[in-house]
Amino acid sequence: MKQYQILADEGWTHKENPPNRYHHFYVSLFAPSDTISLLEQKLKICNENFKYPHKNEIKWSKLNARFFEDYKKLVDTFFDFWQEHDELKYRQLFMDRKYEYIGDRGTRDMFFMLYYQFIKHSFGFDSDYFKMVGIDNLLFKLDDYPDSKRKTILKDYIYSYYSSFNVKVKFIDSKTSYIHQIIDIIMGAAGYYGNYKFCKKDEIKRQDVCKLKLSKYIQNRLSLIQQKDRGTKVFHWFENTGGVKGYSYDNRHRYKIVIWKFIPREHRLDYSWENSKKIEIKRFKAKQKYWLNKDYEDCNFFDKINK
Repeated sequence: MKQYQILADEGWTHKENPPNRYHHFYVSLFAPSDTISLLEQKLKICNENFKYPHKNEIKWSKLNARFFEDYKKLVDTFFDFWQEHDELKYRQLFMDRKYEYIGDRGTRDMFFMLYYQFIKHSFGFDSDYFKMVGIDNLLFKLDDYPDSKRKTILKDYIYSYYSSFNVKVKFIDSKTSYIHQIIDIIMGAAGYYGNYKFCKKDEIKRQDVCKLKLSKYIQNRLSLIQQKDRGTKVFHWFENTGGVKGYSYDNRHRYKIVIWKFIPREHRLDYSWENSKKIEIKRFKAKQKYWLNKDYEDCNFFDKINK
């Protein structure tokens, strides 16, 4: 019996003032179980050889200037592995406040409703392309949450929707999974870069510059993966990418990277995110570009990709 593992996590679901344009990120890495096990082992070994060992879980929110070179090693370990294993896939769902949701605003219900959509549509496990892989066993490993009622509903949904497979759902502590931790780093970089978090700071500190450069570094490495996979020249971190080279349903599983901007059916367009803030966004872009191009001794190891 061949098994596929799906490891998923979420980020940028918290509220901030002012609000982030891009929010409610859901990201998954999935591959045959032997590939997942090998990746977990590679990340574990990398972590054990950090210059500054971590006592706690690796998370974007816990990044500080001391650990950036170690985090780059972890990021490189992941992307180097991914370049060699075409069966490893990445899926990302997020929301854009330009498309303002006007339906039920129950925050926790919305969190799990988006999880349903992500799990239902992102992987292409019912596509003809996936059927050729010969997988009949699915193991979902989702980051744990304290809401037992909604977790049960989510599990029952997955069992029902993927009833043609031998399916199992586990809620795990991300502290025990290096893959969940690298997912958190990628999500953190996406939200940090796309929401101009660096540019909104009045005082720029050493770790802010390194965080910006790490975000760009991750974006560049994602771009290289997609270029090799599809032959595309442009990587869109905040636009739908599932329709490149045709709109076949098989692409939901075939491509190594698919990004999905989730636009609710019940929404209204809020153009203020593009028009009234245009001058501010231009200023953010200029500031971001300046610091990305600026030599900065503490984190110049992010400036080039040698792979």
